[in-house]
Amino acid sequence: MSPKMSEALSPIHGDQSTPATATKRMQETPHLTFHHPRAAGRPRPSGPPPMTLGFGDYRAPQASRGVFYSFLAGSGSGGETVQMRLPLVRVALATVISALIAMSLAFLPASPALADDPPSIEPAAGPSEDAAKTPPAEQDAEATDAAPADSPPVPTRVYLWVDRYEELGGFIVEEDHDLLTIRDVDGTIRSFPKNRLYRIIRLNDIQAARPGMVELRDGTLLSGQLVKDDFDEVEIRIEGVTTRLPRASVVQTRLDLTLEEKYQRFQEMIEPDQYTRRFELASWLFDEEAYQLARAELIEIVAKSKLPRAVQLLKLVEAQLLLETDSGASTSPSPLDGRTRPDDRSTGPVDLRDLLPQEIISTDDVNIVRVYEIDFRKPPRLHISPDTIREILERYGASPLIPADSGGRTALFRADSAEIVDLMFKLKARDLYSRIEVKSEPPALNLFRQRVHDAWLIPNCATSRCHGGLDGGRFFLHRRNAKSERVRYTNLLILERWNELEMPLVDYLDPGRSLLIQYGLPKNEARFPHPDVKGWSPVFSKGNPRLLRDAFGWMNSMYRPRSRYPVDYEAPLISTPDLPTPQSADSPDDRRGR
Repeated sequence: MSPKMSEALSPIHGDQSTPATATKRMQETPHLTFHHPRAAGRPRPSGPPPMTLGFGDYRAPQASRGVFYSFLAGSGSGGETVQMRLPLVRVALATVISALIAMSLAFLPASPALADDPPSIEPAAGPSEDAAKTPPAEQDAEATDAAPADSPPVPTRVYLWVDRYEELGGFIVEEDHDLLTIRDVDGTIRSFPKNRLYRIIRLNDIQAARPGMVELRDGTLLSGQLVKDDFDEVEIRIEGVTTRLPRASVVQTRLDLTLEEKYQRFQEMIEPDQYTRRFELASWLFDEEAYQLARAELIEIVAKSKLPRAVQLLKLVEAQLLLETDSGASTSPSPLDGRTRPDDRSTGPVDLRDLLPQEIISTDDVNIVRVYEIDFRKPPRLHISPDTIREILERYGASPLIPADSGGRTALFRADSAEIVDLMFKLKARDLYSRIEVKSEPPALNLFRQRVHDAWLIPNCATSRCHGGLDGGRFFLHRRNAKSERVRYTNLLILERWNELEMPLVDYLDPGRSLLIQYGLPKNEARFPHPDVKGWSPVFSKGNPRLLRDAFGWMNSMYRPRSRYPVDYEAPLISTPDLPTPQSADSPDDRRGR
């Protein structure tokens, strides 16, 4: 112990005063404060001089009034000591409070030293002051420049399945991880916790028809051209037939990339010198019937690599482009022969192929022809959408052919497609025939394709020197792209509707009287022989009797009584142009010396 501490403690250790005397002495103590090292530099309070509280010894003398601790409270400014006698419980309480105060002070940040003259801070100029210094005209100009150039984006549309009983659509107002706020079609703002919603369906903004898929609530997937995706209905075009589906029957729509977008993505993944992969890309374009894109790709491959497979595929592509009825002449040179096909045909010789008829029926017309030739003894693959069944119930619900009870009507949605088509035929619902999707050829049309059209009609009657060109009279058959179903069914309509002669080309009631049969027989066997034409030869000879038998089989298999297909098409008539007669050498020259 230091000498100063011993000197300060000596009066206490030698004090023999009573507790009352010690208490009186404590009351005469002027002031007590705590002193902490981090309090250095802080301003001291005014008043009597404080006493510094330190740590010292304690003793517990025996007293007549109980046990007391003698606690060294501190020393005064003049070296005077103060002795405190407290009961045991109060001492313990004071010790705990002191420890807590010391711990709190230990965690206080040290205060920075106070400067004599702290620097003054200039207040920032507010917006009002800037506005006061700026003329109103300049303020308007600045506001105009600061305005965004683009209009705000269109809010995202959603369709919500709130629960099993409520569904609604609207525009997203605000969305975060947990909450979704929308404005419905009535303008009401509603908020939903995402984890309480059954399903959130985000609608597609479709500017123009593009490939996509519609998922129905019964699990059916429809693929086609998506036209509209709205709150109340979805519109999709399947093979030219537009179908409107109520939103109550649709789960969601999915957009597919267009052919050009897919091609661009594939092209970005292939280096220019990877000719094998580029050839595979061109083959894919050929399979997708994107002949112009395939030709452009193959021209570059052949020019730089001379890849044999690319040369062969390029020949096929150019041949296909020639067969396209609506394709124009290409103006780019071909690396195969170095020729250039001029775009301007106002001069030079006339291409006689341009004088041939070009119009053929559409894919929708092909489907409706198939509908009229359905044979329920051997039905083709059919598909009827649930939306079509609902429309049947709405339009023809009063008919006795429609079940009156809900159970019977519900059973129609589970019935086979052939049964629904048979019901439509009995109802004579011709306005809904276009909604029947015939996925395969009926037997009668299959016979026409295999045993008539491809077997002998095109090879014998539709050649360029016969009825496939300008030398076959007024009767014409399409031969370009003859494997296409559109061309094949167009030729079928020509056979049925061409009526330039007094007798029909195809007589389903009496197939033997058909001019198609009579003109194919040898002249000595036909009742109506084929006109005399150079190069003509009979189709139905004794050496191949099966052709004639198949022709009769096809006519007898077509649906009877016959009805005219609801297809807007007129059989073409060929009119051969009058070409100028070459001038003979003996004719007078009237050019008058020119």
